[in-house]
Amino acid sequence: MISQFAFLENGQLKIFHQFITYSFITRFFINLTSPNMAAVANMVYETNQIEIVSRLYLYGSQANDRTGTSIIEEIDNMYNQPDVFVQTGNGRMKVIFKVSFHLISIEDAIDLAATNTDFRNNFIRIESKNVLTRSFMGFGLGDNAGHWITSDQLGVSTTAAHEFGHGLGLDHPVHNDYRGTHLPPPIMAPRGSLVDPQYQWNPLAKPGEFGGTMNPVHRKVTAQEIEMVVANIPFDQNEDFVIGRISNTLFSETGNAVDRFA
Repeated sequence: MISQFAFLENGQLKIFHQFITYSFITRFFINLTSPNMAAVANMVYETNQIEIVSRLYLYGSQANDRTGTSIIEEIDNMYNQPDVFVQTGNGRMKVIFKVSFHLISIEDAIDLAATNTDFRNNFIRIESKNVLTRSFMGFGLGDNAGHWITSDQLGVSTTAAHEFGHGLGLDHPVHNDYRGTHLPPPIMAPRGSLVDPQYQWNPLAKPGEFGGTMNPVHRKVTAQEIEMVVANIPFDQNEDFVIGRISNTLFSETGNAVDRFA
């Protein structure tokens, strides 16, 4: 089947033609709302480690080496900070994260998404703004695609690490009042959460009022959040495991899902 993929770029409609099979069309478009993010848990017995491996393909007008490096440094540093060990059939193993990025063009993103079956691959569009005015991951928890905006100070504000957590299937906590814990809020705490004064935008502001909510730079990845990521992996088996499923969704410049015309 010959299909057309249309993107709105700088006010111009760009259409790409591609030959793809019907089976791909079914999976790609029917599963747009399925929760997935791509990652692979590798059992490395030589070092007694479980490596959560993920690769971010960055595309869009604001995708560049500087932004990509900042994003990866934030994610790697934050997710590897907690010491988390799990008991497996081969003994106690430490969970570590290995995340990398690659810059690709829109055309290459289309080609890769059309045939991708690698659970390590994720497609993240980087732009200055979108229709939601917030960075997001796909259409549900765990999607292996997203649209992130530079106005969220990617790689500095913990937004990239937060969205990466959504990609791994982590949701916002049910209760978002962390006052009295005397601890930094967890990475999955949403903006607007109530926190102790030292973690507010303005420590002198009244809780819940302007300046009296969580400044996201204070979020930290907790051991409990990492444990939730690996909770459903059967570590008593001697093999590698995939985390989530893959939808390979692509987005337009403004954050809308790519249109298709058969």
